[in-house]
Amino acid sequence: MTKDEVIIVKNIPKDIYSVIAYQAMNYALISIAFTYNRMEKSDLSTRIGNITKGKIAEGLFNYFCIEKGINLDFKSCATPFWMADMRDFLWLGGEWDIKNNFLYCSDRDFTKFDFTLLPALIPNKNDNDQWSKRNETYHLQSKFTAYVFTFMRLKPDDKHFFSLHISDAQYEFITSIASKYKNLAISEMPFAEQWFFDQFLSFGSTDLLTLRYYPELIITSCANARYWSLFKDTSIQDHHYQDHISGQKWYQKTDKIIKFLNGALVTKIRNKTCPVGLLPSLQHIIREVKV
Repeated sequence: MTKDEVIIVKNIPKDIYSVIAYQAMNYALISIAFTYNRMEKSDLSTRIGNITKGKIAEGLFNYFCIEKGINLDFKSCATPFWMADMRDFLWLGGEWDIKNNFLYCSDRDFTKFDFTLLPALIPNKNDNDQWSKRNETYHLQSKFTAYVFTFMRLKPDDKHFFSLHISDAQYEFITSIASKYKNLAISEMPFAEQWFFDQFLSFGSTDLLTLRYYPELIITSCANARYWSLFKDTSIQDHHYQDHISGQKWYQKTDKIIKFLNGALVTKIRNKTCPVGLLPSLQHIIREVKV
């Protein structure tokens, strides 16, 4: 992909952005007990926040596609809150995942940042991680699997673009649900969503989320099986793509973190990766479909 093929989704009306954020948070709250085992409050809070972030990115992407008349099928991939996700949307005969990561960039640097240098990341921290499942299809009509790589811009001096206001009693309520259904095979809805939120809100504030600012969604490139060979593990030993940028290392690895582009993007786990600029852009695919 080239620099002019990067899509930046910005200036979304604040009321629409807020609705997307609240829907994302509500999904995180009701689903967390079925996806999380360690119930320490700090871990639980972080996990709810992370799920919310991912769902906000998904919601912004869906908003962009609706606005542009791009007909994606999110509905067929939607899973009940007690079940694991099975991709994000269906399109062009395949099933797609949105892989979103956060970019740290100031207002001053945003207009000149080369987004084609960002890493396309697929988690590969163990043999059962997402990379190992890259070719698994979950829908009978699917002919392939694919990823689209997106990013959201965070401000270096204000990295938390939203705040959650969840009381100790509300955390305890979620923990009690997790304990009740732990290690149980659940084949039908364990409880009504309305019941959950009625109970949850009775233990604390109803004003659960505050948006501090509204990060842009940056949509870059895509990958399917044709491009898997370009993806390499983040590894200092093998120096994969370390010379991709003239005069500096594409990423630096320490014992705890991996910094891409001098810290513009930071990860804590091993990923399969390649620069998004080596992959076809979503913009290009959209143009081909519309021709």
